[in-house]
Amino acid sequence: MDVSWYDQEHRDGLVALVQAVAATGGAVGWLAVPPPAEVDAWLGRLLASGAQLAVATDGDQVLGCGAVRREQPEVLRGLGKISKVMTHPAARGRGAGRAVMEVLIGQARAQGIELLTLDCRGNNHGAQRLYATLGFVVTGRRPDAIAVGDDRFDQVLMHLDLRAGPAGLVRHGSRGEGPGAT
Repeated sequence: MDVSWYDQEHRDGLVALVQAVAATGGAVGWLAVPPPAEVDAWLGRLLASGAQLAVATDGDQVLGCGAVRREQPEVLRGLGKISKVMTHPAARGRGAGRAVMEVLIGQARAQGIELLTLDCRGNNHGAQRLYATLGFVVTGRRPDAIAVGDDRFDQVLMHLDLRAGPAGLVRHGSRGEGPGAT
């Protein structure tokens, strides 16, 4: 298995991946299997936002993917977000999700991202276990925030602190002190 950054050569395999995951009801943002044009539009928006898409492959087959993006407002530049992590149903258990996540975390570190966030559907226990083994912790939950027809699922919020240590870093948290305190 190889993990690399998205290239046009991955396009057909990425469409097949998204369609296979959506067909199983995967928690990746589609309620129905999207046509190729819809996957292309999503990919265009994702890449235009500054995100980087990692793709796990075995030969010509795309096994998994995931995106990482740095937040844009200057005060949030230390914050990064992982999204659209998915593994082809036929490839589950082969390590594609972990391999993609390790590349995304490495890229976030290389970019100087300090706090890496992600969210997942509350019933996606496998993803939550994977993220926890990589050091992510649950930050909170938005109860019944994700709608799939008449079904509602929690949105589980997780983060990974990538800050190296206290050297020069002043953490104020929520205390009423520091710039902008009221």
